[in-house]
Amino acid sequence: MTRLKAFLSCILSAAAFGLQAQSARPPIAVNFNLKEAGYVTLVIEDGNGQRVRNLVSDTFFKGGNNTVWWDGLNDLGRDLDAAHHGVYAVPPALVAPGKYTVRGLLHQQVKTAYQLSVYANGNPPWDTKDHTGAWLANHTPPQAAAFVPAELSPGKQPAVFLGAYITEGPDGLIWVDLDGKKMGGKTWVGGVWTAAPYMARDGGKVALPGISVYVASVWETSGNSGQGTVRISALPKNADKPVFLYPTGPLIHEAGAIMSEIGGFAVYNGIGVVSLTKKNQLVFTDLKNGKALGTLIVENPHAALFDKKGSLLLLSGNKLLRYERAADPAHPEPASVLISSQLEAPVGITQDAAGRLYISNGGTSHQVKVFTAEGKFLYAIGKPGAPAAGMYDPLHMNNPAGMAIDSRSQLWVTENDYLPKRVSVWTLDGKFIRAFYGPAKYGGGGTIDPQDKTRFYYAEQDLGSMEFKIDWKSGKSELHSILYRKTPGKMSLPARIAAPETAIYYKGKRYFTNCYNSNPTGAPATAFLFVERNGKLQPAAAMGSAESWGLLKESRFIPSWPTGVDLNSKGQNSQAFFIWNDLNEDAAVQPEELSFQKGAASGVTVMDDLSFCITRLKGAAVQFSPVSFTAAGVPVYSITQGKVLAEGVQPPGSSGGDQVLAAGGGWTVVTQGILPFERYSLSGAKNGKPVWSYPNLWPGLHAGHEAPLPLFTGELIAPTRLLGGLLHIKGVEGALWALNSNHGMIYIFTADGLFVTTLFEPMRTGRRWDMPVAQRGMSLKGLTLGEENFWPGMTVTAAGEVYLVDGAGSSIVSVEGLQTLRRLPPVSIVVTTDDLKKSAAFQGRAEMARQKSMIRPVLKVAVSNTPIAVDGNLEDWKNTDWAEIDKRGVKANFNSNAKPYHVSAAIAVSNGKLYAAWRTGDAALLRNSFEMPLAPFKTGGALDLMIGTSASGADQKRTAPVAGDLRLLVTLSRGKAHALLYRAVVAGVKGADKVPFSSPWRTVTFDRVDDVSDQLEFAAGKDGAFELALPLSTLNMMPVPGTLIRGDIGIIRGDGSRTISRVYWNNKATSIISDVPSEAELSPGLWGTWQFETR
Repeated sequence: MTRLKAFLSCILSAAAFGLQAQSARPPIAVNFNLKEAGYVTLVIEDGNGQRVRNLVSDTFFKGGNNTVWWDGLNDLGRDLDAAHHGVYAVPPALVAPGKYTVRGLLHQQVKTAYQLSVYANGNPPWDTKDHTGAWLANHTPPQAAAFVPAELSPGKQPAVFLGAYITEGPDGLIWVDLDGKKMGGKTWVGGVWTAAPYMARDGGKVALPGISVYVASVWETSGNSGQGTVRISALPKNADKPVFLYPTGPLIHEAGAIMSEIGGFAVYNGIGVVSLTKKNQLVFTDLKNGKALGTLIVENPHAALFDKKGSLLLLSGNKLLRYERAADPAHPEPASVLISSQLEAPVGITQDAAGRLYISNGGTSHQVKVFTAEGKFLYAIGKPGAPAAGMYDPLHMNNPAGMAIDSRSQLWVTENDYLPKRVSVWTLDGKFIRAFYGPAKYGGGGTIDPQDKTRFYYAEQDLGSMEFKIDWKSGKSELHSILYRKTPGKMSLPARIAAPETAIYYKGKRYFTNCYNSNPTGAPATAFLFVERNGKLQPAAAMGSAESWGLLKESRFIPSWPTGVDLNSKGQNSQAFFIWNDLNEDAAVQPEELSFQKGAASGVTVMDDLSFCITRLKGAAVQFSPVSFTAAGVPVYSITQGKVLAEGVQPPGSSGGDQVLAAGGGWTVVTQGILPFERYSLSGAKNGKPVWSYPNLWPGLHAGHEAPLPLFTGELIAPTRLLGGLLHIKGVEGALWALNSNHGMIYIFTADGLFVTTLFEPMRTGRRWDMPVAQRGMSLKGLTLGEENFWPGMTVTAAGEVYLVDGAGSSIVSVEGLQTLRRLPPVSIVVTTDDLKKSAAFQGRAEMARQKSMIRPVLKVAVSNTPIAVDGNLEDWKNTDWAEIDKRGVKANFNSNAKPYHVSAAIAVSNGKLYAAWRTGDAALLRNSFEMPLAPFKTGGALDLMIGTSASGADQKRTAPVAGDLRLLVTLSRGKAHALLYRAVVAGVKGADKVPFSSPWRTVTFDRVDDVSDQLEFAAGKDGAFELALPLSTLNMMPVPGTLIRGDIGIIRGDGSRTISRVYWNNKATSIISDVPSEAELSPGLWGTWQFETR
């Protein structure tokens, strides 16, 4: 119940009243009965079935009769300015009198437990503090290997060092024992981002002592400089000592070009040699002194190796060269050609104790070829053939690269490939021993097959997809096949569109889509449906934004473009929606297979019935279902047969969202706002009519940088992408869906928008996933999935089991408890006008209780004859008592300048005038359309003063205004300052002359509302500083030192046309901004005390 109270507090206002002050309860009782105790969600809908309030989310209640009290407020407003300061603020409005329905659900505690990890090595298969867990880099495959004897090894036992190029999180350099058990590792070597793409051990007789290995890499000198630098580091045991930096000059601006700047590295007697492949150059370095010794021009240099005699062996193109005196670049001898045949795009080289040479090859070979010391070919290790999709064969290597031979005469081969990332171990005569696979990409990923949970699918970005077989009994898995592989000659997918990963079964046939694994923070602009042919996947249909697919910009498709559309242009003229049907089943696009429609399109998902859903197609969510199927089962779609799911779908508020799900019963889920609901929402429609919304104030990765810690159960922090399609669980009415949070949590909802639960904890409070052991069935309670855990996925099996792939670690987690979800019987309640009056009074009582629990603040008002210049410069106010108006919020947690509010104000009296000053930090605070001249408090920002001018005679405990109680409101419109003076009670004013402020259920009147702009002095300074002055005679007050009156001071925030929030020094019950009487009325009982004193 504590979290429930916190939620109610946040709805009323982040600072409306403290929990300790809630001695009174809201006036409207919501009664419900539970057959058993459990976790409850309740929502309230009006007579039209439209949700007005998410009342309770995932809150525990005992069995039997229960009551939740409602204050009659909705949760439809959004204060985005507050959100940018780290404040959860949902400005409410009182609902209209009428009949309402309460719907809800109940479930038992939802628990998560670890089961196993796929495509992961290490024990445990995740990062640990001592670097013995997990395996290698996430961004790049293994690339380098070096054997280190016991005397130079960090673990004082023989070790194999394995390295990769770039990593973010996991170790990019590891050392393992000769059985492959990881003993330690380092994330980066020599600088940020890079690890160990090239390694060499100095086997010379005068090698520098204590160095395990040397590491070479290349990186940009600084952000976007375009200049490259070779980094060479020495690793004395497990330390990292940079020894040499060498500028390589301008980098080639091509994808992956920086990786190929260098192609090899060798060390002998403290002399290092680096192959600058792109520059056809060898660089020689003195590693002891960190100096360049010279360069040598060589055509296409790659891997280098010093043999036992100190001769340099160098791969140059498809040849192996030998330099007898290479360590002396000042006096080089001509190279001799040692090997000139049998090599095919060679990459790496090593040598065994007998002098035999092992050279890794690419091309069509992808084998390690073995030669005598004299260069005679002996045999090849591994099955030949270029990497291809199909059944996986562990005896075939993909892009073998760096190699090392250990003291057991085992050949370790790093395979510089993503399908899979692998380190294979062989005997020297070519027998396969074992292999080590993984890990997954940054953010992880993978999904379980919904019909066969022994099948696990993983996509490596746009490069391809793999299928693993899981043995659930042993908890182990093995790579089964390469379902899809990006190869030259294949149809190119759009940029940043991934390979397929999600299996869909339709009428007994297995299809795949990439719609849920292409964009880490939301929806892709284009998505594909893939069909299976001979164990391989081929694209068969696609929809989305035409301008996002470079292929459609080719000249052969220009005649198919809609009139007025140029995909090669910018702006609106480049926008078109397309549908592609692979009618001839050749996995290639022909003009006759394309349909276009002018207009913007974004956010594509694919449903279980093979329908494509477009989140925003000309502002509407639209569903395209197959109109027919080819004989081979390929669905065909028509661009004229779209079904509108919802009109008025707004753009996402930040980098999350833009996804849509079409559920049964006419329900549609959209991960942003559908009009008339606010944009910063999750929302839904039924049969095309918008019916529910859920507050989403930090919608996405970037918005989440400004988010605070969640205050209550159900508060959304940085939601990004769906974890897949709809989840259908046996025995549960309706479908569920899951939404990732960039802050390490997962949110689960029903298809009709009821919050179910949150899995895992926020990244700033939860325990890291770094347990020392991997124990099957262990509880994951209290853990967080961490920041930028991009690719979790959720699946319901045919047996009704719910599994989650955690994301970064490709660990499978069982989710128990969702199966217990049951709907509660609807409850009808009637809200009367009297209830709403009680609700308004309740807020005042709650604020009064808050104030009574505190020491009542007193604002000292200086009275002097010292002139005060109204010039926007607040130097005159240095020694003044400042009232703190708003200090809510938190500093941004990352990559944002957002900070808490710090708004204060001061008041002074001098020479017959009342002066006031504000420090707001917002120079644009007073933007106001002034469309309602008598009520500018509705149409934007303003400065606000509440004054009880009657020093004597007025009851200081009064709750209603009396004569002398007034309000001064100052704002700006089109550069002109406006000042309005509101007087609630003025003697002699007739009823017909009073100024009414009305809502559908009540009216508040003021006896006088006067424009006093001509008497106002006003100035705006820098950084949101404001000053004003008004004659005391205009206010009908003449305070003297010692006088005590009731008063308040504050601000109104707006967006230039509407009000967003009202915040005051003393009265915090001011969150309502959608009820004119509430916003207009004076509440002197909630004002503070002003004390006038001589300065």
